[in-house]
Amino acid sequence: MLIQDLVTPFAEFAAADPGADLVSRWHAQVVEPYAGLYRAIEPWLDPADAPRSLPALVGRRAELPSRARRAGDAVRAAGELLRGALPDAGRVDTVLLVGMGAANGWVTRVNGEPTLFLAVDQLPEPGFDVVLALHEMIHAEHQRRAAYDWPGSRFDADLFREGLAVSATTRLLPEIDGSGHLWFAAGRQGWIGRCRAAETALRRRALADLTREDVSDLWFSGAADRDGELPGRCGYWLGGDLVGRLTAGVPLETAMRWPLADVSHRLRRVLERPG
Repeated sequence: MLIQDLVTPFAEFAAADPGADLVSRWHAQVVEPYAGLYRAIEPWLDPADAPRSLPALVGRRAELPSRARRAGDAVRAAGELLRGALPDAGRVDTVLLVGMGAANGWVTRVNGEPTLFLAVDQLPEPGFDVVLALHEMIHAEHQRRAAYDWPGSRFDADLFREGLAVSATTRLLPEIDGSGHLWFAAGRQGWIGRCRAAETALRRRALADLTREDVSDLWFSGAADRDGELPGRCGYWLGGDLVGRLTAGVPLETAMRWPLADVSHRLRRVLERPG
């Protein structure tokens, strides 16, 4: 496992002259030396956000090295859990960086290989940081085995992808409660209760949306207290519940190799059954 540190270059940039032309110095000292990596993650880290985000991140410069060390520890712990469940898992290279506050972790391909990125400025609290790293490693391994050519925004693909990661971390870290697996934080039991209360409506809506390519943001983003029929991020809860049912008694390795057509059929069947 290779862990690449882009936090130290950011901390050095931030310490040099915090008040001077932050955006252009950030581009020159942090982004341009690692241009290939930053190009790969533009959907998650938009350089246009830099003028708004950089002053606060620079103000946090003293805490960044310790957060990077904790992120590295979380990645190594998650890697051991993954190899315990999937002995033939591929190497998941990791990049630790300072993001723009929009996301805490994601997987994308770098030189053709699924690569894990963790934004240390958004790193969850201890314990939950391991859940996040493992969740994203499950995505990386799933890409290697079946999901490498799945569409990026089709709802059935996203529902299974995210549901598989949630159900896998739940299986491998049973001491963490549902809030931790779904939000990488404590205190979301009220949101879980709201999702459960809306299960019939969520199933009905998911069945109608199953092959759409324009609804994933509605299902997988938003705040816990969002108004309306779909609570924020409720796709994670529904996906975890559905995939948990579909993979009960099924080895993780087997579920990771189901093709998308099979996944879509299985999801449709389980959605049509009463909860």
